[in-house]
Amino acid sequence: MAEKESVTIYDVAREVGCAPSTVSRAFSRPGRVSAATHAKVMEAARRLGYRVEAPDQQERTGRQGRLGVATPDLSNPYFAEVLTGMQEAAHAAEYLPILLDSGEDEDRERAALERSLEVVDGIVLTGTRLSDATLLQLAKRVPMMVLNRRVAGLDSVTPDYEHGMSQAMAHLESHQVRTVTYVAGPANSWSDGERWRSARTRAAEHGIRVNRIGPFPPTSRGGEDAYAELVESTRAAGEPLPEGVICYNDLQALGLLVAALRDGVRVPQELSVIGHDDIPLSRLVGAGLTTVAAPKREQGRAAVDRIVRRIRQPSSIKGPVEGALPVRLVVRGSTGPSGRR
Repeated sequence: MAEKESVTIYDVAREVGCAPSTVSRAFSRPGRVSAATHAKVMEAARRLGYRVEAPDQQERTGRQGRLGVATPDLSNPYFAEVLTGMQEAAHAAEYLPILLDSGEDEDRERAALERSLEVVDGIVLTGTRLSDATLLQLAKRVPMMVLNRRVAGLDSVTPDYEHGMSQAMAHLESHQVRTVTYVAGPANSWSDGERWRSARTRAAEHGIRVNRIGPFPPTSRGGEDAYAELVESTRAAGEPLPEGVICYNDLQALGLLVAALRDGVRVPQELSVIGHDDIPLSRLVGAGLTTVAAPKREQGRAAVDRIVRRIRQPSSIKGPVEGALPVRLVVRGSTGPSGRR
């Protein structure tokens, strides 16, 4: 008895009533067809007994048309603007970004990444807290790119934290600020470690005494809690508040700023406050928040451009590509001459 002939994509195309090229895209790059068409093709393939290759057997380059985009907190305006830049670059490269929001939860982030590995061509991590070893293990399966962090062996794009902190300290020194507290961000945050390291180095260069409190969540509530701890610790030591505060990000800084104003502290005469990121809200509170402006959309676009090149032309890139984008200090009403002298 003759064996039954193998089912081909042409058979599936006739069953669905579409072109063979559409069936091919549905199998290899589902992001390039509608959800309804994809469902029809897969159902027809099942009925006819067409064997779809497992993801690991498919050609990796461009096979899905999707990019995983992992973010720790979608409600943070900083990440929202970075994602806007990513979406612009992904659209230009004909890729569909798939959002993975971890909610600042490492277990949730790891689970989301592992589930996405078979349905994306690459992953961009905008603020991961996972260990280097975990990321390198995941990167063996798909290309990965990290933002706001450096991992040996992976491509990365970060703001120039050291230059930003240098500008902040020079600005405070110009207003005769001599004592500064740095409010730390999340525990195990690479970017927080870089900011604190830069703060110590640059403060010493400008003759400023700096200390650190935290860690605190990168939220406005985190900033309020930081102010409460700052007040409690200085009172317990019988010392005045520092003349300046530099926060991990703008949300923290805004929370701390509002808490200080409610407490009757005169800003900036008694306390200068600096944030980091230049989110839209930083222009709207009081006389505005002085902040280190990071090129958020540019960072998002650069990340997608690089990972797409890594996916499409892997042999043209010999090693990890690391980039630092320029930042600038935006001066607003939350900083000024110290009124204590």
